[in-house]
Amino acid sequence: MPTEVKRNRIGLLGGTFDPVHNGHLAVAEHVRKALGLDSVWFIPAFLPPHKNGHADGQDITSFSHRFTMLESATAESSSFFVSDIEAKRSSPSYSIDTINILIPQIGEQADIYFIIGLDAFLEIDTWKRYKDLPTLVNFVVISRLEYSPDKVGDVILHNFSGYTYEPAQETWSSPYSKGSFILRHMEPVPISSTDIRKKVRCGKDIAGLVPLAVRDYIRNQHLYL
Repeated sequence: MPTEVKRNRIGLLGGTFDPVHNGHLAVAEHVRKALGLDSVWFIPAFLPPHKNGHADGQDITSFSHRFTMLESATAESSSFFVSDIEAKRSSPSYSIDTINILIPQIGEQADIYFIIGLDAFLEIDTWKRYKDLPTLVNFVVISRLEYSPDKVGDVILHNFSGYTYEPAQETWSSPYSKGSFILRHMEPVPISSTDIRKKVRCGKDIAGLVPLAVRDYIRNQHLYL
């Protein structure tokens, strides 16, 4: 009887990461442990399609700075990796394009878990070719304890056909699609990149909000001033 080959379980966490902070790392570690992932790949956006700048009026920091901060933040974890895939093309960083490029690198047989916050998931119908995404990856939707699964269920009902809800696992799956939608609740981590940039501009310490290596990099490179 042939031995079954183990399928790698890879998480993908995208974002602007300007800067990466302890909340991002907490989400990645929560999902890694909860779903038994082999690794989580952080994918900083090169040209975020939904923003030309930050809401606070600051320009998005150069990719090289954001990438370096991510490498520093994840250096001590053997399960975290940082990909520069979105810097290798000049077009906006659409998730569907990135995933299609990544799959041959990760391996066609890998199980991929696309990690996304509830707020972003509620706007999934604004994404490029969003209906194709569940044919390629599983979605892991990070919600807060006070939110009902109904919010996620409504998005799935209106945008993706053939999915059935399994309450015990808080998962939506379909016999016609490779990917499932998995709801994960976690205590909110009250940290935002916007607040960190504001604190830096005001000369306040950001220890405890970002890894120390990231704090030092921001200081040394005079970022967010």
